[in-house]
Amino acid sequence: MGKIQSKIRRKMKRIPVYVLLISCTLFACWPIIILGFEGADIDLSPIFSGEGIRYVGGVPFFSGGIYPTAIHYLDALNFSAFPKLALNSAIIAILSVIIALAAGIPAGYGLARMNLRGKRLVAFLLIALRTVSPFAIIIPLFILYTQSGLWDTYYGMAVAYLVLNFPVVVWMLRGLFADIPAETYDAAEIFGASESQIFRRIAIPSITLGILATAIFATVLIWNEFLMADLLTGPSSKTVSVGIWTGLGENVGFKSVNWDDINAAGALAFIPAFALFLVIKQYLAKAFTLATAG
Repeated sequence: MGKIQSKIRRKMKRIPVYVLLISCTLFACWPIIILGFEGADIDLSPIFSGEGIRYVGGVPFFSGGIYPTAIHYLDALNFSAFPKLALNSAIIAILSVIIALAAGIPAGYGLARMNLRGKRLVAFLLIALRTVSPFAIIIPLFILYTQSGLWDTYYGMAVAYLVLNFPVVVWMLRGLFADIPAETYDAAEIFGASESQIFRRIAIPSITLGILATAIFATVLIWNEFLMADLLTGPSSKTVSVGIWTGLGENVGFKSVNWDDINAAGALAFIPAFALFLVIKQYLAKAFTLATAG
């Protein structure tokens, strides 16, 4: 009996922790929950305002009718709407991540492996670049892009997004390369491998999963970006974040926005980013830990 009571007491002590965790989770997920409900034409405002609550015999009842519909999600899934925006975002993200990896993999390897003069300064400048507000560079980029023909192009947006993802790519890969045991590098040198052979045949294959996780994380960073995409894209390359706000591919005014359609598209836009995070969740924490430790 004493053991049972002690177990009950231990579980009772955990209840406040569980309540706090559940409350924090609901608070963090509340915007997504609202998106999903509003996209299905489920209005929760009468519940929270109290206008839809009626008391019968002192018992509260919700008297407002809830009639969910999938029509807004079906409208958003027309190819000219959400799928076209998602395709634009995917093309831009893939191009930008490929460029970032092509330059970031050798840069991360050099910062982790080689005794380069000033490499600490380079690493610091890269992470400092990530802290620069997009507002500081968006106007010069806009002027440059309109004059050079890069405005409203996939390649132009891919290059612009290097400001966001290149420092992250280099720092994450730097930590992953640094985590490879020094004995592995030493053994390769003993057997006469050159630095380029060590890089191509040992270092890169050793962190393949880390490179994949880095690429997916960089893709998610681009997927959610709004400011740069709003000013640097047009009808041909409009991304998901911009297209949802402007009305799923049509430049509509604020007063004519159909909020149910926007909420449905916003819920759909969350799904790819969430799925990508599920893929890399077991590698992401380790990659960030190694990046900061390296």
